[in-house]
Amino acid sequence: MTTEPAPGRRRLLHRLRHGRHLGAPAVVAAALVATVAAGSVAVWAANRTSSPRVEAAAPGAPVPVPVLSAGSPTGPPTAVPWQAPLTLTVTDGTLRDVTVLDPDGMAFAGSVEGGTTWRSAATSLLPAATYRVTAAAVDDAGESRALTLTVRTTPATRVLHAVLSPGDGAVVGVGQPVVVTLDHPVKGKADRAAVVKRLSVTTVPAVAGAWRWMENNELHYRPATYWPAGTRITVRSDLHRLELSTGTWGSGQRSTSYKIGDAMISTVDVTAHIMTVRRNGKVVRVAKVSTGRDKYPTKGGVHLVLEKTRLKIMDSATVGIPRNSPDGYYEKVPFSVRISYGGAFVHSADWSVRDQGVRNVSHGCVNMSPADAEWFFGLAKRGDVVNVIHASAKPVLYDPGMSDWNIPFSQWAN
Repeated sequence: MTTEPAPGRRRLLHRLRHGRHLGAPAVVAAALVATVAAGSVAVWAANRTSSPRVEAAAPGAPVPVPVLSAGSPTGPPTAVPWQAPLTLTVTDGTLRDVTVLDPDGMAFAGSVEGGTTWRSAATSLLPAATYRVTAAAVDDAGESRALTLTVRTTPATRVLHAVLSPGDGAVVGVGQPVVVTLDHPVKGKADRAAVVKRLSVTTVPAVAGAWRWMENNELHYRPATYWPAGTRITVRSDLHRLELSTGTWGSGQRSTSYKIGDAMISTVDVTAHIMTVRRNGKVVRVAKVSTGRDKYPTKGGVHLVLEKTRLKIMDSATVGIPRNSPDGYYEKVPFSVRISYGGAFVHSADWSVRDQGVRNVSHGCVNMSPADAEWFFGLAKRGDVVNVIHASAKPVLYDPGMSDWNIPFSQWAN
């Protein structure tokens, strides 16, 4: 037995069946009527046709504001690791546009994934750097929201700096190389090549030269022959953004400018016991000298003036000779000009004046009379050349005083 619907109910159902337009209140009323007529199937149909705004939140409930974060979306902001891609995540929204600027204001490429995540194309960032982010995100109510974020990266474990020498305004000798000292070792071939690309030497007049790695943390630059007197040299290093394979990052841009002075080239003949001093090719003095005895021969080859000291304490213990031994000494020596780190000096030696010009009696130094030593001391400057000839002992190539000019230029670059 069926129950006939009431007349008003019949009219409503008739209108629904024949597709007549109903306003929103009528839809709700119709759904309620359909519930009575058809049970749970009508509830599912009503949910399907509901407005998204009604589905997202109850009437009057606030819509969550999208939040943009780097790294983990929870917890307080922290620096993100530079060794990984930059990842940005939005909560309570959908990302539409993302712009990331690196520390130099350049756009940093990346793409949105899954509507809620942006990932950089680069697999690493700059250490101890700041990235600035602007983005648009659509909230759950369909409104576009402008978002900004500042992202800091963690510092590098090792940062590479360069020291350039000689310093600004220096006047040095024709043998003085450009010296770049690094505060961390660089060993790999590719890493060394990358460092050299960040170094430049400009000269007036133009003089071609080449770099050589003397140690893992030191490079020298020199031309094929001595620098022309009067040459002006500018050295630059730019290690900014230099990433090496060891996780070391370069830092800083530096430059130094200096001048090559007069060409002071002194030739020490250990068999003739004389030193001939030339300035710009002209002989200015020939001095009698006494060089190293057979047990302590003076090393041969080109030496460079490294420093000079008006009164130098010379201690045999520093070169492996006990003070209390027959060959030991501890003296205050005037007008001392260092030409090697192995202990060789051109210096005053009043105790060997009668041997100077006659025989070799020193421990490896070049002994001169007090007058000649004072005169030479007054002329000498860093980078001046002291060339020792006819010596029985070869130069020590790892010694800074002998390392630059005793290697043929054809073998210099490495």
